Amino acid sequence: MRSRFIAVLHKFSRDGFVQMRFKVRGKQFVFLMREGNMADYLIGGELVRGAYNPPQKKPTLIVDGGANIGMFSLLAHAYFPEVGILCYEPDKANLGQLERNFAANQISAEIVPKALWSKETTLYYHAGASYTGYVDESPPGEEIACATAHVEDGCWLKLDVEGAEYEVLPEVLGRGVRPAFISMEIHFNNQKGEKLVRLLEQSGYRLINVFDPFSECLNIEAVYIG
Repeated sequence: MRSRFIAVLHKFSRDGFVQMRFKVRGKQFVFLMREGNMADYLIGGELVRGAYNPPQKKPTLIVDGGANIGMFSLLAHAYFPEVGILCYEPDKANLGQLERNFAANQISAEIVPKALWSKETTLYYHAGASYTGYVDESPPGEEIACATAHVEDGCWLKLDVEGAEYEVLPEVLGRGVRPAFISMEIHFNNQKGEKLVRLLEQSGYRLINVFDPFSECLNIEAVYIG
């Protein structure tokens, strides 16, 4: 089925890219995926399924941690076109595609070519199967420059950072900063995800969706209620 799916998408490719068009609030956007790139196709599938719900109130800033090729940022911009976007993405190939997607939609954003962590350092990415790749400070692995997140009260923070959420979220909330809305993918959720959920609740957040402690990888949304 996967090979058939890829073969169908190939028929729609042009100049090395498969183009997906979607409409949000009456405005049309373009999402470019690299031809033959299964990771891009999976992200496109998430877009079709409606991957991210927007906050009820306009955020002060959109912060895309682990921007990849820009699917979240495109959606967030569609909901809040007047709000600034700040992206963090360390992968050079993804950065190029991220810039293409912004250019195709005439979106201006600040892009930081680094991963997120709890301090300025060098991380190492350890590849694995789906949802089991992770980053830490122990070599060997692919070296990744990292930074702390520029986050402000009232922003919409998205985190999809391959396990680094256990470093990034405590650092952000430990500073006393309170994003208005957090969209986050929790890796190793069935092992230690409850720690992040407890931290969110203790910091004044309410989970919108039901927390599943048995899922290995889980997407959650949390709104700040004070």
